[in-house]
Amino acid sequence: MDEPERPVTHETTVINTGERRGGGSALIAIVLLIVVGVLAFLYFGGYLQRAADKTNIDIKVDAPKVDLPDINIERPKSEPPAGNSAK
Repeated sequence: MDEPERPVTHETTVINTGERRGGGSALIAIVLLIVVGVLAFLYFGGYLQRAADKTNIDIKVDAPKVDLPDINIERPKSEPPAGNSAK
């Protein structure tokens, strides 16, 4: 039996409104560059180290003197492996 041809009841339509690119990654890159730039300015400008200069912390620790004896380790002379003639 031959089935009669059915008419098309649905079609896929692609609507192209022009070139469109996602800007999310570009926005993240710009924000990251700004943050890195501000942090570099603060670090190299010395603004982040000023708090440590004002604390005036002085730590003096007397470390114990440790005297260790000299150690002399003599290894026995090794002989060449068997079957290997050293000339």
